[in-house]
Amino acid sequence: MLNTTISGTGPTLTWAHGLMHSMDFESRTGWFHPECGSKVRRVRFDARGHGQSPGSVDVAHYLWSAQAADMLAIARAQSESSIALGGHSMGSASALLAAMQAPDKVSCLILATPPTAWRTRPAQIRRYRQMQRIIEQRGLASLVGLAAQNPALPDWLLAAHPAHANASQQALATMQQGNLMAILDAACQCDLPAPETLLQLRIPTLILGWRDDPIHPLETAEQLAAALPLAELQIIDSAGALQAWPSQIDDFVCRHAHSRL
Repeated sequence: MLNTTISGTGPTLTWAHGLMHSMDFESRTGWFHPECGSKVRRVRFDARGHGQSPGSVDVAHYLWSAQAADMLAIARAQSESSIALGGHSMGSASALLAAMQAPDKVSCLILATPPTAWRTRPAQIRRYRQMQRIIEQRGLASLVGLAAQNPALPDWLLAAHPAHANASQQALATMQQGNLMAILDAACQCDLPAPETLLQLRIPTLILGWRDDPIHPLETAEQLAAALPLAELQIIDSAGALQAWPSQIDDFVCRHAHSRL
């Protein structure tokens, strides 16, 4: 059973966090979820092996397709009507694949800071393999220490919110080493569907990208926006603009809540 929380009232949004993050991390940063006053019923969960959800060393459990199936199962358990799906980074990949698995169930999509894909994916896979070597040779604590020295966040975001890097490191430090090795193995086997296959997915989609982050390159966001027929793309490069994302997500979900009923 995955650790799940429900908050707010209104149309349902099922949301997935990013790789090596958790619900707690997202609550502490506030990038995607308002502290109060949401117009949306948010169903959030810790992915397998993350946060307070159980994990295993079975790589198959962490593939994006498996995470998409987890997301759909949670969404279907919470709402019989059309629902919105969304997520950050790995979570956005899960949401996209879930929508492709059950397009008639989904009212809209929110893809926040999509991960490396297609042309940029091999370089990210090399990073994951390097992380595995560090864990194998020196342990998870060493990887956490290196992450503290080299935060994987845009400089403009770190300048405004240095504590967000600490939140990311703490999320990483809570993971089980064996699970993380399997999670990284799975990440090395994953990529987004080919752009030409996305042309058939006629679901309103809000794509949220930010500048100066090679792990979440604008190239992916822009290619998704070009491939998805009903996509809206927003690109930011300031902490002030980031503060508007939770309400913009709410507004997008509410606008499309009943469009596919």
